Amino acid sequence: MKIFKYLVIALFAVAMVSCGDDEPISTFTRDFNMIYPQFAAGHKSISKIEQISNKASIVATANYDGDHLKSVNVVTDYDKDGKKDNEETIYFDYKNGAIICDKSIQDVTYSFEVNSLGTITRLKNESTGRTAAALQYTSDNEIEIAQILTPSSTDVTKVAWLNGNLMQWESYGVNKKDSVVYEYGVGAPLNKGCIDVVGNESFTFTKFVCAIMRNAGLFGATSTYLPTVIKKDSDYTQVDETTPPGVIELKRYNITYELDGDGYVKSYTTNESPKYTVYISYR
Repeated sequence: MKIFKYLVIALFAVAMVSCGDDEPISTFTRDFNMIYPQFAAGHKSISKIEQISNKASIVATANYDGDHLKSVNVVTDYDKDGKKDNEETIYFDYKNGAIICDKSIQDVTYSFEVNSLGTITRLKNESTGRTAAALQYTSDNEIEIAQILTPSSTDVTKVAWLNGNLMQWESYGVNKKDSVVYEYGVGAPLNKGCIDVVGNESFTFTKFVCAIMRNAGLFGATSTYLPTVIKKDSDYTQVDETTPPGVIELKRYNITYELDGDGYVKSYTTNESPKYTVYISYR
């Protein structure tokens, strides 16, 4: 009798663990032939990204099935007290060509299409039947145009590259206009680990989910080198009577990197306000 009781307890414990580890159930299925991205020598897959500032901590943790990105969990703590103020988990279903978003506000399933290099070219919200994002790439698989669509608006982001380096992106839409410019100074590090550049535009997902997806090749090529300056935000302190109408300079922020012994980025820091540091771990 005791043996039976302990067996029941053990099975219940296993069941509880299994339920906690279960992925969200998605009813979306279709015939899909996934083409997986290929990586150059030296590429490293990101296992964790952590941002620390005086406003919040953000931790994104990636899990893999072999060489393929399986999920990304993002926890944001605005008070930095260990409390999960916001959490989301993104699951990748390559069999059916779907991305399943388990969010605290609302769960969403996106189907996706890829090009011949395994890069996502379209995201469709399966609950609404509407295209959520349409992405175009250069012949070098560098993203050049992204359209983000909602029922009420369409935002367009145009991206400029030079010699394999991301130079600028500009986003505009209804009551929206944003632009970021990058500079590559002396000593700009080679992007050996294929990480995302500071302040890159996010598409549909939050910034660290996009950063890990870019590292996984799902949003095309990453910059060959890493910028040493990011220019963003209108700098009205430089405006005077000699400034031509409509011409306002962007503020300059320096980016510094900490590299490991093999030249891979361990962390980077910007002097934006608030100043923040991002730590990167690899598999």
